[in-house]
Amino acid sequence: MRLVGALLLLLAVALARADRILLIPLDSRPAAGQFAQMIGKIANVDVRMPPYEALGRFTTPGSPERVLDWLESQDLSQVSSVIVSSDMVCYGGLIASRLNDVTATEARARLDRLVRICKSSPTTKLYIFSATMRLTPTATKGASKFRLQLAQYEEAKTKASYTGSSDAARLAAKLKPLIPASEIAGYEATRTRNNVVQRDLIWMLARHDYNYLVIGQDDARPYGPHVPETAALRELVAKVGVASDVYFCEGIDQHSNVLLSRALLAESNWTPHVRVVYSDELGKYKYASFESKPIKDSLNDQLLASGAKPMGPDGNYDYTLYLNTPGRREFKFQEFLTELKQDVDQGFPVAIADIDLGHDGTADPELFSGMWENARMMKLLAFAGWNTAGNTMGTAIPAANVYLLARRTAVDPLLREVAQREFLLHRFVNDYAYHKFTRPEAYKMIESIPGANHDETYGRALSDVQDFVARDLKKHLMQFFDDQFLGRTFFAGTGQYVFTGIDDIKIWLPWPRPYEVRLEFHLLAKPGGASGH
Repeated sequence: MRLVGALLLLLAVALARADRILLIPLDSRPAAGQFAQMIGKIANVDVRMPPYEALGRFTTPGSPERVLDWLESQDLSQVSSVIVSSDMVCYGGLIASRLNDVTATEARARLDRLVRICKSSPTTKLYIFSATMRLTPTATKGASKFRLQLAQYEEAKTKASYTGSSDAARLAAKLKPLIPASEIAGYEATRTRNNVVQRDLIWMLARHDYNYLVIGQDDARPYGPHVPETAALRELVAKVGVASDVYFCEGIDQHSNVLLSRALLAESNWTPHVRVVYSDELGKYKYASFESKPIKDSLNDQLLASGAKPMGPDGNYDYTLYLNTPGRREFKFQEFLTELKQDVDQGFPVAIADIDLGHDGTADPELFSGMWENARMMKLLAFAGWNTAGNTMGTAIPAANVYLLARRTAVDPLLREVAQREFLLHRFVNDYAYHKFTRPEAYKMIESIPGANHDETYGRALSDVQDFVARDLKKHLMQFFDDQFLGRTFFAGTGQYVFTGIDDIKIWLPWPRPYEVRLEFHLLAKPGGASGH
């Protein structure tokens, strides 16, 4: 018995992990930081970020100096990992990274300071993610007259260069005179600077200045200047021998989640294996909207970067990821949905990544209905269906990984189970109700207000839209909670509990547009028996 006790103690020590991780996010949007904080809470990890006001807001950049000052003020001896957006540290965030307002020399100096701060604690690991600039400039009032033509021009120019297409060359020649020459020059100079800084990041990794790098492709297409840029970066990665420590992934907003998962799994020395079920096997070979590689490759990148692996040849796995692909065949989808329902109803560990997204980034109504039936919603490990395929997969996978990790470690079971359900409800309300119902109505309001704009809205118009969003989304939140969670029982450790309420609800627009929403709340639970539902 003493030997068994000693072994259990050693196992507990091996599975222990720090309770604090620092995150310097991409910007102040919820997807960039709040999601990672909610996922961290599932494992009772405090994901701490710089002051909100230091992160900027839309076209007002964050302050790299204030962010680095904050990092320098932290006691890193109590921090296991630091996860950093190089775009925030170098330029002030994702939007700022698309402007040529910072030199490569200034950006490099900020990275050097970042490394010096983190190296003051030899046991703290540093994970960095960097965005390869998207094809289209930021949607603002000022850019609305040329941004789409500029993207089409750059895409056509690259396609002509790569394929020799005369049609693409003619299109590029036709579009170029329609775009201010200064805008083309600024766009291309910004891309060059960003690529230089990413090359610096690779060299820094080769010198062991930090531990891991994810290069995320912001919204793109199969052709564009990002293609030769990424090819050159891949060549450099191979040349300096850091291929095992660099991942190239689609999307950028989700990488706080992805690297949080990787850091926690690495600390616990555990690798979850994931079985993948596609809604249509043909879907894995398609290109999702805004992505530059087939879905199967994009998925593999997200899994590996998160610290997980696809199911091996032995057939063993820790959970199933059901991936709803775009353009499916209906009879295949019905088979997929039937199998998914059966797995959930039998209590098997299941996560869903719904990448069959509408043009407005809305999750699939038929899949949603299948989870609403029989109160399947709160029985999932994780769900996501927002914006892009990479964003979606890079949210559902980390949430499932971290929840299963928390079940293996000394995490308070009630805290774990409530936090996991909070993120589930958050995702369904945000990914489905907001984008399906609230956001379209908010856009209609904007269209009815003279001078207001989808891309940027200010003053009284913004206040009115925000008031509507808060009222309308709260209505959906309460409907989802009342039907899917209220009065329903769940186990936490050996105890049985019941959800009794929801409080601390806060809803607002973090940026001057209804494209995304900030939603906060807490679920209440108490010991309880059989549900009345």
